[in-house]
Amino acid sequence: MTGQRVVVPGGETGHVEVRAGQLVEVVNTLGGQVVDTWFFSLEDPDEYTSMSHSRAAMRTLRPRVGDSFVTRSRRPIVTLRADTSPGVHDMTMPPCDPWRYAQLDARGHRNCADNLRAVLRDTGRKCPDVLPDPLNLFQNSPADADGHIEFLESPAAAGATVRFEALRDLLVVVSACPMDIMPINGGQPREIELVALEPDEEPE
Repeated sequence: MTGQRVVVPGGETGHVEVRAGQLVEVVNTLGGQVVDTWFFSLEDPDEYTSMSHSRAAMRTLRPRVGDSFVTRSRRPIVTLRADTSPGVHDMTMPPCDPWRYAQLDARGHRNCADNLRAVLRDTGRKCPDVLPDPLNLFQNSPADADGHIEFLESPAAAGATVRFEALRDLLVVVSACPMDIMPINGGQPREIELVALEPDEEPE
């Protein structure tokens, strides 16, 4: 589907389907929001973005414009075409899940893992036994020289947009991360937008 704009409230999930060659944008509407993002092939339920394989293919921990994400079979599935944010994204962290919130004394908290499962269930798609790690758009979790990882507020400004080109027919799933205990979302999950476009609709 193209020409579709999905408004995703903070903490919730959304999805669109796009065909090969179409574009999809993730918009940080109000700024400061981390967006867990997954790309699944519509043709093969076992083909979806793999962050570990993509890191090896890109030879970087942060994607750059022109980089292509790959599947576990190392096949390109989607390419980053534009990024108006500072380019701070994470390719190493799993989605927040019930066990993470149990560790934080917040049992029953909404989480990105269950958000993904809900979309896959509602769209009639196979859910992997082990959920794939997301591309954590706008997440600021750098490692220092000693390897210590920090969880900092996102530097993404209001309206910051990341644009991808689908290399295959895809289901695109996003979760406006519900984390409100650690500082990555500034303590308050915020609304985002997911937009599907034709190439000739690409903004100048």
